[in-house]
Amino acid sequence: MIVFLSNVFINIDHGSLPGCSVEIKDDLHMNNFEFGILGSVVYGGLTLGAGVATGVYSKSRWIKPTLILTLFFNALFIVLFTFSNSFYINAGLRFGIGFF
Repeated sequence: MIVFLSNVFINIDHGSLPGCSVEIKDDLHMNNFEFGILGSVVYGGLTLGAGVATGVYSKSRWIKPTLILTLFFNALFIVLFTFSNSFYINAGLRFGIGFF
């Protein structure tokens, strides 16, 4: 169930930015460069998160709690992303989405 929900949240996140690019750029008054940063910063979070996950998942007793926490924070950051009107906050949230 956790893996299923993780995949749902990841696909929602990855599809929302390209699907709503015009609306997001208009609402946040972004240029193409800033929108590109917003789309790319998630991969920096993925890279750092993968490094952290390597150490965390090497301890078998931390696996389930970590999966639950990462699912929670990923969903939380996706929801917060929809409420923010700041490019910098959204970039930080996108980084966090990638990390978790």
